[in-house]
Amino acid sequence: MTEKVDRRIRRTQKLLAEALVALARKQGYDAVTIRDITEYADVSYSTFFRHYADKDALLMDMIQNTVVELRTLIGENRPSSDSGKVLFEHVADNQPLYRVLLGGHNSSAIVQRLQEIIFDIIMAFEANNADSTIPREIKANHVATAILALLKWWLDHDTPYSPERMGEIYAALILRPALGKA
Repeated sequence: MTEKVDRRIRRTQKLLAEALVALARKQGYDAVTIRDITEYADVSYSTFFRHYADKDALLMDMIQNTVVELRTLIGENRPSSDSGKVLFEHVADNQPLYRVLLGGHNSSAIVQRLQEIIFDIIMAFEANNADSTIPREIKANHVATAILALLKWWLDHDTPYSPERMGEIYAALILRPALGKA
């Protein structure tokens, strides 16, 4: 019975997430209401609140799930030259979500939260790097900002280069200079 309930919960959360992405792409994240989300997802208004306190909580759940998925794909280790390819493949496969997160019709709070998450990940990677002449919090902020800027550029220009090529660019522009990775 627990498995059936878990599947229903996951299904409802997936419907709500898909509704948020679709609506935010059309009208911008800030304009989307919980009523819009529940109507689009064909879920009762009260059901939404059984899962989330507000639409920001839904978005944060989506972001956290995406981060977990990316960390699983890339691995928990320090970024490598392959991590850029994997990152851009993930973005290509999930363009509607990333366009909401990084596109023109978003809340700057979303981008700020993404930057904080990436910052925390880079800080963890750099925890044992005492060799750097640059303070690790400055390096982590720079890398987080650069990653988001590169992703946003790629999406804003309708993905003119393949994920493989963007992975190479990511390695050349961000990993090697900032993190000393090949």
